[in-house]
Amino acid sequence: MSTAETLPDVSIRLGAQGVTRRFGSLVANDRITFRATRGTIHAIVGGNGAGKSTLMRILQGMDRPDDGVVVVDGVPTVFLGPADAFSRGIGMVHQEFMLVPGLTLLENLVLAHEPTEGLGRIDRKAALEAARKLEREAGVTLDWDMPVDDAPVHVRQIVEILRLLYRGADVLILDEPTAVLAPAQVQELIVLLRKLRAEGRTILFISHKLDEVMALADEITVIRAGQVIATITTADTTKADLAEMMIGEILSKPDARPTAVGQPVLEIRGLAARDARRTLRLKELNLDIRAGEIVGIAGVAGNGQDELIAAVTGLGRIERGQIRLDGKDVTRLDLRARRERGLSYLSPDRAAEGLCLTAPISENLVAGRHRSPGLCKCGLLQQGTIKSHVETLLDRFSVKRASASLPIGSLSGGNQQRVAMARELDGGPKLLLACQPTRGVDIRGIAFIHQCLLDYREAGGAVLVISEELEELIALSDRIVVLYDGRVTGEVARGSAEIEELGRMMLGETREEVAA
Repeated sequence: MSTAETLPDVSIRLGAQGVTRRFGSLVANDRITFRATRGTIHAIVGGNGAGKSTLMRILQGMDRPDDGVVVVDGVPTVFLGPADAFSRGIGMVHQEFMLVPGLTLLENLVLAHEPTEGLGRIDRKAALEAARKLEREAGVTLDWDMPVDDAPVHVRQIVEILRLLYRGADVLILDEPTAVLAPAQVQELIVLLRKLRAEGRTILFISHKLDEVMALADEITVIRAGQVIATITTADTTKADLAEMMIGEILSKPDARPTAVGQPVLEIRGLAARDARRTLRLKELNLDIRAGEIVGIAGVAGNGQDELIAAVTGLGRIERGQIRLDGKDVTRLDLRARRERGLSYLSPDRAAEGLCLTAPISENLVAGRHRSPGLCKCGLLQQGTIKSHVETLLDRFSVKRASASLPIGSLSGGNQQRVAMARELDGGPKLLLACQPTRGVDIRGIAFIHQCLLDYREAGGAVLVISEELEELIALSDRIVVLYDGRVTGEVARGSAEIEELGRMMLGETREEVAA
C-alpha cells in the first residue's frame, strides 16, 4: 500500500462514509456518504422524512450509526457524545434557539465558559473584549448589554453563531437558519457565512429554501428516502433540478384562478393588544378579509403576529378594539364560540397546540367537530360513521398512514400537517386562520397545502395567512399586509409584490418610502 493511500485526506473537515441508521424496520439513513471540504459551505437538502435530522444528530454526536462512520479531518471517528463532537470543533445552531431568557447577549455568549478573575468572579471586561473581538471577525455590531428577550430574531441567531465560535467551533451546522428572517436579514446572514467561510470555517447549511442554497453553497448533497441521490457543485445544477431530485418528479405549480370577492368575513377595528410581558405589540390595527380572498400577513417575528393570532382566535386578551366574524361581534367570545360561528384555526405549532401527538390519527382528525350531527347522536359518538368519515378525509388529503388508529406522532411532519389541514377545512368554515401553514413541510407537501388553500378560496372561503415565508405569501395572497412594530406599513396586491419591497417594509419603511 502506498503512502498516499494510507494518509487521511485532511481536506475533508466533516463527512460520512456509508452511514446507516435503523429504527426497527425503518431505515432512516441508508449508506449515506458525503464530504464537506474545509473552508466551504456544504448544503444538505431533502424532503420530510428524507433522513436529514437523523444524519445531523449523528454528525454532532447525539446518535450513533448502526453501520458506517463519521469522518473528521479525513479520519473515521466514533463520537462519545455531543461534547466529544464539540471538542473536535463541531457545533450546531438549532431551529429553536438555545439562548437563556433573562440574560443579556454577553451573558449568553460566555455562559458556562465565563472568564474569571480573583475569587472566581466573572471578569466582565475580559468577556466584553472577547465579544468585541468576535464582532470584528464576523463583521457585525451588537449591543451586548441588551436582554436576549428584547433582541430581534436575527440578532439572537448571530449570538448563537458567535457563541459557537467563542467556544472554539470551526464547523457550524445550521438547521434552517433563515426560517424567521426578513429578506434583508437573510442577506446579512449570507454575508456573515461567506466571511466565516473565507476565514477557513466549514459550514453545513440545512435548508428547504433552494434560492438561498443556490446563492450560498459551494456543494449540495441531496437526500431522498434516506439515501444520497447526488452530491453536486452548485454551478452544475439549477433550482428546478434540485427540486426534482428531492421529490423524484417534476412538480407542477398550484393554480391560483381569479375569484369573485364577496362580503367581509373578518372585520378588525382599532385593535390593540399586549404580549405576556405587557408590552404593547398591536397598535390600532384595522383589517378586513372578504369571502373569496386570501390575505397574507408579512412581518419579522415579534412585530405583532402572535398577538393578532391570539386576538382573532380568542386565545388572548386585547387592550381595545373590535373583531367581527361574518357580521357578528365576537370580541369577547372564546375559541369554541368563534369556531361555532365559522372560524377554523391552523396553529403555527402543531406539536404543542395543533395536534395531540399521542392520540390516534382519527381522534385528531375529528377533534372539535366530534359533537356535530352525524358524528354524534344523543351525546354518543357514532364510531362507524366517524371511521368512514376519517378514512374519506385521509384519502382526500393523501395522508400516508398504516392505520388511522396509530398515534399521529408516528406520521411525518408533512403528513401531520395534512391531517390538521383536513380537520380545519372539514365542514366548510367561513374563515380559515392559517399560521405558518407549511412549516416543516417538504416541497411536495407545500404544493399540496397551497392548492388546498386556493381551492378553499375559490369556493368562497376567506383566508388569513400568517407566514414567515415571503415566497409563500406572494404565491397565495390576493393582498399582502405588512406589519412592523404592531402597525401596518403598507399593503401590496397580487401581481405587484416583490420580495425586496416587502422586506424593506418589514423593516419599517412605508410603501411610499419604498416607492420613492
